Amino acid sequence: MPPTHTTLTTLVKTYFNHIDAHNPTAASALFSPTATFTIQTEQTTFTGREAIHAMLARFTARVTTMEHRVRSIVADETTGRVATQQYFVGGMSDGTRCDMVNCNFFDVVEVDGEGRIGGVVVWMAGGSSPLV
Repeated sequence: MPPTHTTLTTLVKTYFNHIDAHNPTAASALFSPTATFTIQTEQTTFTGREAIHAMLARFTARVTTMEHRVRSIVADETTGRVATQQYFVGGMSDGTRCDMVNCNFFDVVEVDGEGRIGGVVVWMAGGSSPLV
Protein backbone atom coordinates (compact mmCIF):
# COMPACT_ATOMS: atom_id res chain seq x y z
CA MET A 1 0.00 0.00 0.00
CA PRO A 2 1.47 3.40 -0.93
CA PRO A 3 2.30 5.76 1.91
CA THR A 4 -0.14 8.49 2.85
CA HIS A 5 0.64 12.08 3.68
CA THR A 6 -0.05 11.27 7.33
CA THR A 7 2.23 8.21 7.48
CA LEU A 8 5.07 10.09 5.78
CA THR A 9 4.86 13.19 7.97
CA THR A 10 4.36 11.14 11.14
CA LEU A 11 7.53 9.15 10.44
CA VAL A 12 9.59 12.31 9.99
CA LYS A 13 8.07 14.07 13.02
CA THR A 14 8.74 10.94 15.10
CA TYR A 15 12.39 11.04 14.00
CA PHE A 16 12.75 14.65 15.18
CA ASN A 17 10.96 13.85 18.46
CA HIS A 18 13.38 10.98 19.18
CA ILE A 19 16.40 13.18 18.42
CA ASP A 20 15.10 15.99 20.64
CA ALA A 21 14.56 13.41 23.42
CA HIS A 22 18.22 12.31 23.10
CA ASN A 23 17.17 8.83 21.95
CA PRO A 24 19.48 7.88 19.07
CA THR A 25 18.48 4.22 19.32
CA ALA A 26 14.80 4.94 18.65
CA ALA A 27 15.70 7.49 15.97
CA SER A 28 18.03 5.14 14.09
CA ALA A 29 15.44 2.33 14.27
CA LEU A 30 13.33 4.44 11.90
CA PHE A 31 15.97 4.00 9.16
CA SER A 32 16.24 1.07 6.77
CA PRO A 33 19.26 -1.18 7.36
CA THR A 34 21.01 0.25 4.26
CA ALA A 35 19.94 3.88 4.68
CA THR A 36 22.16 6.86 4.01
CA PHE A 37 22.40 10.08 6.00
CA THR A 38 24.12 12.86 4.08
CA ILE A 39 25.07 16.22 5.56
CA GLN A 40 25.43 18.03 2.27
CA THR A 41 26.90 21.20 3.75
CA GLU A 42 29.72 19.12 5.30
CA GLN A 43 30.08 16.74 2.32
CA THR A 44 29.71 13.79 4.67
CA THR A 45 27.61 10.63 4.28
CA PHE A 46 26.92 7.90 6.83
CA THR A 47 25.84 4.59 5.31
CA GLY A 48 23.86 1.92 7.13
CA ARG A 49 21.72 2.00 10.25
CA GLU A 50 24.69 1.25 12.55
CA ALA A 51 26.76 4.15 11.19
CA ILE A 52 23.76 6.47 11.45
CA HIS A 53 23.16 5.35 15.04
CA ALA A 54 26.80 6.00 15.96
CA MET A 55 26.67 9.51 14.44
CA LEU A 56 23.38 10.32 16.20
CA ALA A 57 24.77 8.99 19.51
CA ARG A 58 27.82 11.27 19.21
CA PHE A 59 25.55 14.19 18.31
CA THR A 60 23.16 13.71 21.24
CA ALA A 61 26.13 13.37 23.61
CA ARG A 62 27.46 16.78 22.49
CA VAL A 63 24.14 18.60 22.80
CA THR A 64 22.65 19.14 26.27
CA THR A 65 19.38 20.67 25.07
CA MET A 66 17.84 20.75 21.62
CA GLU A 67 14.64 21.36 19.77
CA HIS A 68 13.82 21.01 16.10
CA ARG A 69 11.07 23.57 15.45
CA VAL A 70 9.61 22.36 12.17
CA ARG A 71 8.42 25.38 10.19
CA SER A 72 7.17 23.52 7.14
CA ILE A 73 6.76 19.96 5.96
CA VAL A 74 5.83 18.81 2.47
CA ALA A 75 5.13 15.17 1.62
CA ASP A 76 4.78 13.54 -1.80
CA GLU A 77 2.85 10.30 -1.46
CA THR A 78 3.70 9.23 -5.03
CA THR A 79 7.47 9.29 -4.53
CA GLY A 80 7.61 8.70 -0.75
CA ARG A 81 9.57 11.89 -0.24
CA VAL A 82 9.31 14.43 2.56
CA ALA A 83 10.94 17.86 2.76
CA THR A 84 11.21 19.83 5.99
CA GLN A 85 12.43 23.24 7.02
CA GLN A 86 13.20 23.60 10.71
CA TYR A 87 14.88 25.91 13.14
CA PHE A 88 17.33 24.01 15.32
CA VAL A 89 17.86 25.45 18.80
CA GLY A 90 20.63 23.72 20.70
CA GLY A 91 22.76 24.08 23.79
CA MET A 92 26.12 22.40 23.39
CA SER A 93 27.92 20.54 26.17
CA ASP A 94 30.70 23.17 26.10
CA GLY A 95 28.16 25.86 27.03
CA THR A 96 27.85 27.43 23.58
CA ARG A 97 24.62 27.83 21.60
CA CYS A 98 24.05 26.34 18.19
CA ASP A 99 20.99 27.82 16.52
CA MET A 100 20.50 27.35 12.78
CA VAL A 101 18.00 26.90 9.99
CA ASN A 102 18.04 23.45 8.39
CA CYS A 103 16.34 21.76 5.47
CA ASN A 104 16.05 17.98 5.35
CA PHE A 105 14.98 15.84 2.42
CA PHE A 106 13.81 12.32 3.32
CA ASP A 107 13.23 9.30 1.07
CA VAL A 108 10.87 6.78 2.66
CA VAL A 109 11.06 3.13 1.62
CA GLU A 110 9.10 0.04 2.59
CA VAL A 111 10.94 -2.52 4.71
CA ASP A 112 9.03 -5.61 5.87
CA GLY A 113 5.73 -3.83 5.26
CA GLU A 114 6.67 -0.70 7.21
CA GLY A 115 7.78 2.72 6.11
CA ARG A 116 11.42 3.40 6.97
CA ILE A 117 13.74 6.28 6.17
CA GLY A 118 15.85 5.08 3.25
CA GLY A 119 17.87 8.25 3.03
CA VAL A 120 18.05 11.82 4.23
CA VAL A 121 20.00 14.78 2.91
CA VAL A 122 20.53 17.71 5.31
CA TRP A 123 21.46 21.32 4.57
CA MET A 124 22.42 23.57 7.49
CA ALA A 125 22.81 27.35 7.63
CA GLY A 126 24.16 29.38 10.51
CA GLY A 127 27.30 27.61 11.60
CA SER A 128 29.22 24.38 11.41
CA SER A 129 27.27 21.18 11.77
CA PRO A 130 27.00 19.72 15.27
CA LEU A 131 26.38 16.35 13.58
CA VAL A 132 30.00 15.78 12.55
